Order: sequence, then structure tokens, then C-alpha cells
Amino acid sequence: MVIKFKVKPPMPAHPQFAPAAVRLGQAAEVFAGIGVSREETMERPGEKLPVIGVRDLQDGAVAPRDALDTVGFPFPARAETYAVRPDDVLVTGRGTLLKFGLVGDETAGAIASGNIIVVRPNPGVMGGALFAILSSDVFRPKIEVLRRGATTLLSLSPKDLAKLEINLPPIDEQQRIAALVKDAQTAYRTALDAAEIRRTLARRLIDARLFGDNQNH
Repeated sequence: MVIKFKVKPPMPAHPQFAPAAVRLGQAAEVFAGIGVSREETMERPGEKLPVIGVRDLQDGAVAPRDALDTVGFPFPARAETYAVRPDDVLVTGRGTLLKFGLVGDETAGAIASGNIIVVRPNPGVMGGALFAILSSDVFRPKIEVLRRGATTLLSLSPKDLAKLEINLPPIDEQQRIAALVKDAQTAYRTALDAAEIRRTLARRLIDARLFGDNQNH
């Protein structure tokens, strides 16, 4: 005797909790940073401001202000309109690799260079949630398709990025996702710092065994 079980179809998500399909440009302001010429990177009169480049986006984080290169701007007020804010999501606009970064308090106020696209969440949208969506393995290929270039140096248009459709969860779920992103990044950085300390200690022990007291001679 074969017993058959009737499987009920899953209940549809309540509209209050279902993700809303919107274009990224509806959920955030999307714009490129300020172009920095070679002349502006040289020593010259003008206020020196920290500038974020492609290399400053690493493992989902953005380098702090004191670790950034500074560039002289003859008109700093214009440059400061491209200053990043906490919870901004940064995407590489030009480069060989597609990279993402979530701006924290330690980076806020730095200037986004022309190689960086800033995704600034609108009110009621969490930057951590946008970061999780854009940098996900599911969404990343959609951005890769938009990158253009005749060589390995590819470019991404803020206008094209803004047109991409995303499924934006309700604000309560966004807040939970943003908290998970922050916790994961903190744990990752802590693990890296601990690994670096262990490696340094191990190197010292190895050197002591190999060279003893003569290692500095």
C-alpha cells in the first residue's frame, strides 16, 4: 500500500514582509567620484584631502582616512561634495577587478576618486543591506555584465548601475541584514589581526631558534 502525502504549496509572503522590486536608483543616489589628475597628486599649494582609490577597497571594507593618500585640491569646497558618508556603498567604476566597500566612521569625510562609484542609500534604506545585495554571488554577475572595455581595464557607468533592479527587503529585515554585515566584517578583521600577530610571533620564535642572539649582528 502506497501512502501519498499531499504537499501544500508554500504560503505567499505577506506584502508587508515581501521584498520590493525597485531599481537601485530609486533606493539610492548613484554617482561617480571626482576626477583626480596627475597634477593634483603632486606637491602644490592647496588643501590636502584624503582620497579613496580602487586599492583602498579590500575585503568589503574601506581603508580609514589616515591610511589614504592625500591629494591637493585648489578648490576644496568642490572636492568635499564628493566626501563619503557612513553607510555609503562604494563600487569600483574602473579597474581590472570588481570590488565593493562599506564606508564606516573611520573613512567618512574622505573624497571618492573618479574610479569609485558611490551608492548613497536614501532615507529608509540601509547601506549594509545594499552592500549585501550588490556584493552577493547572486547579484555580482549582473554588474559584471555592465562593465565595458577593450582591455582588462573595464569601466562601469553609474547610470547603468542605477538601472539595475534589486529586491529590497522591508526596513526591519534590512536592519537585521546590516547588523549581520557589520558583525561579519568585524569578526573578519579581528581574525586577520589575530592571524598577523600569530605569524609575527612564530617568525620571531623561528628566528630565535635559527640564529639565537646573533640575529641582529
